[in-house]
Amino acid sequence: MPKKTDEDWMSFSLRLASRGRHAVSPNPMVGACVVRKNRLIACGYHKKFGGPHAERLALDRAGKRTRGATLYVTLEPCGTWKKTPPCAPLIVERGIKKVVIGSLDPNPANHGKGLRYLRAAGVSVRTGILSEQVRSQNEGFFSLMTRRRPFVTLKMAQTMDGKIATRKGKSRWISSPPSRDFVHKLRARQDAVMVGKNTFLEDDPRITVPPKSKCFKCGKPWKIVMVSREFCRPNARVFDDSRMTVMVCPRSQVADMMDRFRKLKGNIILLPVKDKKGRLDIADLLEKLGGMGVSKLLVEGGGEFAWSLIKAGCVDRAFWILSPKIFGGRNARTSVEGTGVGDPESAYFLKTKKVITSGSDWIFEGTIVQNKK
Repeated sequence: MPKKTDEDWMSFSLRLASRGRHAVSPNPMVGACVVRKNRLIACGYHKKFGGPHAERLALDRAGKRTRGATLYVTLEPCGTWKKTPPCAPLIVERGIKKVVIGSLDPNPANHGKGLRYLRAAGVSVRTGILSEQVRSQNEGFFSLMTRRRPFVTLKMAQTMDGKIATRKGKSRWISSPPSRDFVHKLRARQDAVMVGKNTFLEDDPRITVPPKSKCFKCGKPWKIVMVSREFCRPNARVFDDSRMTVMVCPRSQVADMMDRFRKLKGNIILLPVKDKKGRLDIADLLEKLGGMGVSKLLVEGGGEFAWSLIKAGCVDRAFWILSPKIFGGRNARTSVEGTGVGDPESAYFLKTKKVITSGSDWIFEGTIVQNKK
């Protein structure tokens, strides 16, 4: 049997960590395994928010076999008390000889503490093994810890001629059934799904993962809608279920919105955000959502809000669904609106990472960058 490398065991730990995908946020997904003489002794992963850490589960399952063994863990073991006891002292107590870490903890309060504790206790430590994969797996957590805002994914579905609705404002359906299934899975992986005020007013979306979807039980993200004095629907479908709904409004209109807010039923929060002449401050909005524990945010339009995010440089990933349909209509809404650029040389473009076919559609995944002159 060929000897497995540190990278092999870390890859195994990453796969373990992914099992907690829909249950641990805003905590990170973490996997760990105890290995002796190239053989797996025990393993564990962080199963749910507030639950035992991956290292503790693996060590407890290994029992007395931990002495002299190697512990592989995707994220730096914690060295401070929070919801659960710190893991670094436990590792030393159990006689682990070597610890291999995927990535250091990005939380400034914890960064390097576990590492220093282990080394001071004489434990051999190796770090940076598959660190990019660890960061990618926990992009929301890393964004929250380093930027104090969620990792933002923009999803747009448009026709070949760039429309997101017909001239009569109808948008069901632009994308194919397989593409809609793709979006349901994407929603289930988020902490929150957000739509702009025009989309909220004209499309009356539910912003849900449908009960018939295979991923219905996987995740139930918050619903976030932008509202204002002119854009508020007390009878909107978004208020039909018990999931948390966050109503984002301009801070200058909060008094008016409070009166309407009291009439609404359900699990609702009114979130005032800095504004200038009714336009929301994107940075303030994202920082406030981060403060509420939202680490992964999916934005589903519309065109005005999409432009605001793109212009502010706040889109971390984009999924662009392109349908072969053509709507036409000079007044039909387009996927990106706003003021736009004045010069083609200043255009933003999608730096494509992947293109997949989905039914009759194409789905482009990438990052949005601006062409600098």
